[in-house]
Amino acid sequence: MSGPRWPGLPGRFALGGLVGLAGAAWWLAMTRRNRALVRPPVRGGSGEALPGGVVEYSDGERVEYVDAGAGDALVWVPGADGPKETFRYQLPSFARRHRVVCADLRRGFTAADDFDRLADDVAELVEARGLERFVLIGTSLGSAITIRFATRFPERLRGIVLCNPLARVSYRHVGFNRAALIPLAMLTTRYLPTEVSRGLARAWSRLGVWIFDDSPGRDALIEYALFTGPRTVPPTVSDRRVSRLRRVDLRAELADIAVPALVVKGPRDEYCPVAWAREITELLPDAEYVPIYGTGHCSHISRPGAFNETLESWLQRLPARDEEEDEEETESVERGDA
Repeated sequence: MSGPRWPGLPGRFALGGLVGLAGAAWWLAMTRRNRALVRPPVRGGSGEALPGGVVEYSDGERVEYVDAGAGDALVWVPGADGPKETFRYQLPSFARRHRVVCADLRRGFTAADDFDRLADDVAELVEARGLERFVLIGTSLGSAITIRFATRFPERLRGIVLCNPLARVSYRHVGFNRAALIPLAMLTTRYLPTEVSRGLARAWSRLGVWIFDDSPGRDALIEYALFTGPRTVPPTVSDRRVSRLRRVDLRAELADIAVPALVVKGPRDEYCPVAWAREITELLPDAEYVPIYGTGHCSHISRPGAFNETLESWLQRLPARDEEEDEEETESVERGDA
């Protein structure tokens, strides 16, 4: 009795072509599904979406923004995925006592655009919204944008907050095994059916791979990845944003940032290690370091209560705006400017 006969060479080519076509069709279908995803809006306590609109930058790029609340202004800068909705657990809460402004990061770049383009976007956003002095809050890549803004526009700031920060791009700390898992975590999160992606994300959480961590709030982080962050953003868009930072090292700029700074860190973060946050804190002239225990790279999502309490406590200790103006006037008189 003879065994099964394998197809000849032409048949193998045909079979390989069919498998390739099926894979391409699957990839296209998953990509189209991701593009069709609509991020849930950031809603306030009443259930209504926070007010906002669209701002157009000087080069024609248009992005959506949220502008809500009243009082001392807080401007928020997302990470590499770029959605303002990353601060879903912060914007409604802080809008009760502050004015909160947050825009998506831009998607389009020209070949001439460098990292300053992202800081310029923040400058154009606050100008369009009529803000003069504010606290700038950035997470992940947004923290690097915050550093560059503070270097270029120090007169606009009352303080800065750097969440799980980085001042340069490097993957030397990750290690080969974990580095190999990061692309796999990205692919399975973005392109597999939702329930399969969710199940694998729990495994990535246990391993602490990429943005995931095994904190009590890991499910909130998984839902963010599936419906707000990485799955709704083509990887090429995130890569274009990060590539601008790859060209610079912002650590030399930190010593010139005189405004008060808060550095918030998830101790379980393997993506941007604790050592980076510690170094940034030491290089800043006036910085406070606060860990959000049990969290990794997205502390503001996995433990928003602890994150918000830490930020609010620090904000309450900032000098009031009238006190800052009096100090600046005194310094101006002493310099002989008046």
